Amino acid sequence: MKYIALFVMTLILSASGCREKKASNVAQPAVRVEITSCDTREVAFIVNSIDASSVSYGVGTTADEAKDLAKEEATSTTGAGVLELSWSGLEPLTDYVLCVRGNGPSGEEGKWETASFRTLEERSYVPTFSSVSLVGYWHREPRVWDAARFGPHVSWKAPGGTEQWLFEAFLFLEGSDWLHGKTFVLGPGESAGKAEWQYQLDLWLGPEGCVKELDNACQAVAGRIGAPPAKRGVIIGIPDAIMFQRFSDKNSSTTYWGDGLDFASVEDRLKALRWYIDSARRMFSTLGCKYLELSGFYITSEEIYLPWDIDVNCRYKNWDVIAPALADYCHDAQEGLYWIPYHMGPGYKYWKQLGIDQAWMQPNWYWDLKSSSKHPFSKTISAIKEADMSGMELEFEYSCVASQMTGGTMGPDGAGNLVFTADDVPALKDRVRQYMKEFKDAGFYGVKSIALYSGTNAFTQLATSPDAADRALYDELCQFIIGGKRKP
Repeated sequence: MKYIALFVMTLILSASGCREKKASNVAQPAVRVEITSCDTREVAFIVNSIDASSVSYGVGTTADEAKDLAKEEATSTTGAGVLELSWSGLEPLTDYVLCVRGNGPSGEEGKWETASFRTLEERSYVPTFSSVSLVGYWHREPRVWDAARFGPHVSWKAPGGTEQWLFEAFLFLEGSDWLHGKTFVLGPGESAGKAEWQYQLDLWLGPEGCVKELDNACQAVAGRIGAPPAKRGVIIGIPDAIMFQRFSDKNSSTTYWGDGLDFASVEDRLKALRWYIDSARRMFSTLGCKYLELSGFYITSEEIYLPWDIDVNCRYKNWDVIAPALADYCHDAQEGLYWIPYHMGPGYKYWKQLGIDQAWMQPNWYWDLKSSSKHPFSKTISAIKEADMSGMELEFEYSCVASQMTGGTMGPDGAGNLVFTADDVPALKDRVRQYMKEFKDAGFYGVKSIALYSGTNAFTQLATSPDAADRALYDELCQFIIGGKRKP
């Protein structure tokens, strides 16, 4: 009997082992989730599933709440598929967690996958600003914008005084993809495609990108002096949707961008631009920024030729259609469209008709130290008044920073020729001060807006310089920016 019992027990254990082995071969359902868009009250997302007859998904302020609220949606009969889903009824400016799980045909439950996001602020207006700092330019050194580098743009502590919030908004822009050798603006060179557009978005809006670093810089200031009076604005530069892979070669490809789009079609170019804007919105919503808001987008091209302009390439640019369409797309989400033309750049007189919300004029006068009649300031001031532009760009770069112009370092003029030396630094500093004086003398101070272009890093270089004259100019600029806040 003992042997019979042992034999029976062996059979039971063997069968149990077979069952366990069989169960282990059952494929576990799996999902991958990607948020595609997010606005004030709704999030949309795509779920890719494998070996799942259905998916469970929910949104809540915590993962547990999201799982408790989960709904179920069937997938394809093959157990694999792509579902486009959404969740509405959310609160604006709130942090949420999206939880998704695959369910097998026999009740198997896969692992919960999560994605965090923040809904957008519900605005009844398009944001405009008294002061905007231009940042970016990844093709120049240094290429990384971290919290420390942003610090002098975020707040200013007056000598012997208190610390104050500084710029109201930050414009992230770039003209070229230095790594891949592509251009984001219409001109010579090879046009950037979808991969390069995404690469640029990743640099700015990735989980550890510079927008998150800007929020970290704001958090550090808030810890010292309290929250800002309003969230700091983030404006994202939009690449040109260039018809040809090489604009100088009208026989080059018009289908180079990707996704099967043909840029010979204006509508296909708009599809690409809307994809870019939607991607930026989605990526910003996942960052969970506490002190920033996505305020809108920027036309990176510094000229907008219209059908009546004398330009042989005008028919390939279609700005008369594209700019208003971009404005409408931004305005639908209560976002702004912004622009800074070069000195007397084509289209500046028609910025309002194009739907642009703020436009600043570049004087380009800083670089005329050795040819001062090229861009007379009187012409800039008259153009701003004539077109009722939002304001002026205040321009300078490292060539006015004494601590940078050492050891034979040369600075470029407006055409990129290295012409400035350390001997020119005092005169270039005076030029920066002249910008502030001309702005005030024109009656713009406290009425119109300032967009600050400081090259790659000159504003931070002034602030952190060991040279007393450099730091003095930084203090003057900060006082000018803070004191020039537009009156309601």
